[in-house]
Amino acid sequence: MKRPLWLDTEHRANQQLSSHISCDVVIIGAGLCGVSAAKRLVDLGVDVVILEAREISSSASGRNAGFLLQGVAERYDRACAIMGRDRAKLIHGWSVENHRMISQAVSDLNLDCAYKQKGSLQLAGNEQEESELIRSAELLAQDGFQAKRLSRKELPDSLQEAGYKMGVLLPTDGELHPAQFVRGVANHTAAKGARIFENSPVLNLECSGAGDVLATTSSGSVQASIGILATNARAAELVPQFRGLVDPVRGQMLATAPTRPLFDRPIYANHGYDYWRQLDDGRVVLGGWRNLDPSAEVGHEERLHDDIQNKMSLFIKSVGVTSEITHRWAGIMGFSQDGLALVGGVPSSPSLLAGVGFTGHGFGFAYAAGHALADMVLDGKHPLCEALDPRRLIK
Repeated sequence: MKRPLWLDTEHRANQQLSSHISCDVVIIGAGLCGVSAAKRLVDLGVDVVILEAREISSSASGRNAGFLLQGVAERYDRACAIMGRDRAKLIHGWSVENHRMISQAVSDLNLDCAYKQKGSLQLAGNEQEESELIRSAELLAQDGFQAKRLSRKELPDSLQEAGYKMGVLLPTDGELHPAQFVRGVANHTAAKGARIFENSPVLNLECSGAGDVLATTSSGSVQASIGILATNARAAELVPQFRGLVDPVRGQMLATAPTRPLFDRPIYANHGYDYWRQLDDGRVVLGGWRNLDPSAEVGHEERLHDDIQNKMSLFIKSVGVTSEITHRWAGIMGFSQDGLALVGGVPSSPSLLAGVGFTGHGFGFAYAAGHALADMVLDGKHPLCEALDPRRLIK
């Protein structure tokens, strides 16, 4: 019951690291960002080793809702107010590019990951949220992104019956089986020569002034010219500079048995705290409700919050889902201090790069971030790393 729905699929585990080896680039973390960086590097002939503490995509990348949404955690009107219109547009554009790159990878690698692009729906639960959605849609359209306001009558019947009065359709958003996608990309990297070691948590990470990296596990080590830290919420465990800048935040999830067709695209409601989608087989996946007890939903333990799960169970019935709940799980997200990922070089560690702190929107940015980090390895620069440079927070 506590295992994520996405991790029910068969996975042939890679071996554990058991010796000292060397490579060009060592990547710590086999989630979306880590395997994306590995793909880009091995496609260009770089010798890569990936070290994963558990199994590929077993942490946040396999414990989310499988949404491919544009934008950051804040709605576009708030993002513009917080970071300025030009920067908000730039960052938003990178999330759109991230989706394009994922779609291209699905096609190029012929990945079986239930990818679809049918858009997403943002719902308003009250007049204030309705005003915010309308303003966000206006700003998105002005800045060249697609957004369409939907009246109550244009919403699915189940949502009208639940009391939602309007929504905004973002037609270019999508969805997928997150673990199948990440594992598919990882399999490609292995076929191209990357060495992947699972159940090999890194206990110590040393970056010497000479410009190399030593990653040590309980039974082996990897010496590399460059390291990429892709552990998201656990960034500070290996690099103290991220302490207080990337915090672990827990998210609750559940999935039901198949039910009648109710929802035809991913849905966000209650300022993004409530989100759900229906899969091709009729299952409904629901997540969120962290705002009900934000002080408790912190830390690295993937534990269920019984009160939140109970309220989610009641909600799922309120939107017309009558089938039984088959899965309940939790996942740990890495929330950054300013709500934006940290992607690029780690100050004072010239041989270390990082892609962490995706603030619940890893599938909105982490694939592009991984490719950007790979280009940083090869060329020393990338515009996404300039936009999300960790030095904006690490002084």
